Amino acid sequence: MVARDLPDAPRARPPRAVDLTGASASHVLDALRTGALDDVTSLSLVNCGLRELPEDIGRLTGLEVLNCGGNNLKALPRALGRCRRLRIAFFLGNAFADAPEVLGELPELYMLSFKSNALREISETALPRSLGWLILSDNAIERLPSAIGECKAMRKLMLAGNRLRELPESMKKLENLELLRIADNEFEQIPSWLYSLPKLTWLAAAGNPATDGSARKAEASIGEDELPLTPWEKFDVPMNAQPIGRGTSGNVYAGRLNGQLVALKVYANTEKTSDGRPQDELMASMVTSKVRSEGTVKALGCFTRGDSRGLVMEYLNNDWQPLGKPPNFHTVTRDVYHDDTTFTAREIAAIAIDVGSALCDLQSMGVCHGDIYAHNILFIRQAPGVKPRAKLGDFGATWFYDVDSPEASIIDACERRAYGTLLEEISSRHDGVANHSFVAACGSVLDDFLEKRPSSLRSVVDVLRRVAVIENIHDFSIPGLIGVSTATNLAT
Repeated sequence: MVARDLPDAPRARPPRAVDLTGASASHVLDALRTGALDDVTSLSLVNCGLRELPEDIGRLTGLEVLNCGGNNLKALPRALGRCRRLRIAFFLGNAFADAPEVLGELPELYMLSFKSNALREISETALPRSLGWLILSDNAIERLPSAIGECKAMRKLMLAGNRLRELPESMKKLENLELLRIADNEFEQIPSWLYSLPKLTWLAAAGNPATDGSARKAEASIGEDELPLTPWEKFDVPMNAQPIGRGTSGNVYAGRLNGQLVALKVYANTEKTSDGRPQDELMASMVTSKVRSEGTVKALGCFTRGDSRGLVMEYLNNDWQPLGKPPNFHTVTRDVYHDDTTFTAREIAAIAIDVGSALCDLQSMGVCHGDIYAHNILFIRQAPGVKPRAKLGDFGATWFYDVDSPEASIIDACERRAYGTLLEEISSRHDGVANHSFVAACGSVLDDFLEKRPSSLRSVVDVLRRVAVIENIHDFSIPGLIGVSTATNLAT
């Protein structure tokens, strides 16, 4: 009996996950052929040296999650079409030049990643309409299929690091699209219709001809004395040092220069990040550090490490923690919080006003952060003798635009929607103890904010600021930086 003749497996079964990461290709192939994996629902075949998947993969009719990252796959067997319950498929770091058309036959496929392959083309039949999260970053794609407009469930689309010059107009139909990454491509102009998408919230577009002009103007505002370059060796980072922070684009280490602690971001890939290019993030971080607000994590300079560069930032002690965790497979575009996470009204005010004030300053400079999320905010909780504070960081998706352009108000509206989502998340976690007026103000702002998109973010922040003053729950004095070196020290 061949694989395609096997009867469908019963749907009622307990989940079974199998992780064969690092196993030999022969071991994986034997396990598939002998039926040892027939009842799995989740299968990891990362870094197994695979050059192909056998037709026997079709036996896994209950498979829901498949991770084949870090192999040398160039094609997929037709039998994969029998895995009709497959919802998540990862093919990161393989050798695909074309997206296999068999994927278009999978009716429940929701999340698909072909990051860092050799993709040049996506056929009209390779993308199932069920897709809600598609990752095509770091390839060589010049054209997207018109059929992508039929993926009406699409909420998250990652296209950074390709060769795209345009987007198919069929994407106008993606009314659920919230996050879009088109940085590091070849767009001469950003499609005007893109801004009409009703839910577009997180947009990254740096490293395109369309945005390079504004970026050059922003870069010109930085003098050479404001961009110090320091050799890595001067930071006294131990050889076996553990990161104090981890992210998709790189890790952050603690260093010391002239007796002062600093934070050092080392990029995992010196050419590409998930949202664009490291050089764009480096420059954006330096430009945005000039804002008046203390609601941003400040960059102090860059370091050189061989032929690569990294970012030197202010060091914040361990009292500062990420406000939330990145989205997961279930939340897609929404951050994750522990079930028991609550905030006092004073903490909610600190987050809302510190981050909101920083965003107002950024907008006045023609800066789109592009990634306003709780997991990109460092937060210090209220404690005896400690006032809560919040700082927006991670400028990897940041890009620049002309504040006098017709699109400026619409770009600002995307940022306001992201800020509104943040307000909604933190105000819904009020501990209910006191100062309900500020939380109610957040709610009333949201009613007008998320639906009608008000003309001014500053007016919204001013409303919240006035309520916080009345309630006496926020200190507006500028806080001192904790454990921060100065740019002068870095230049020495």
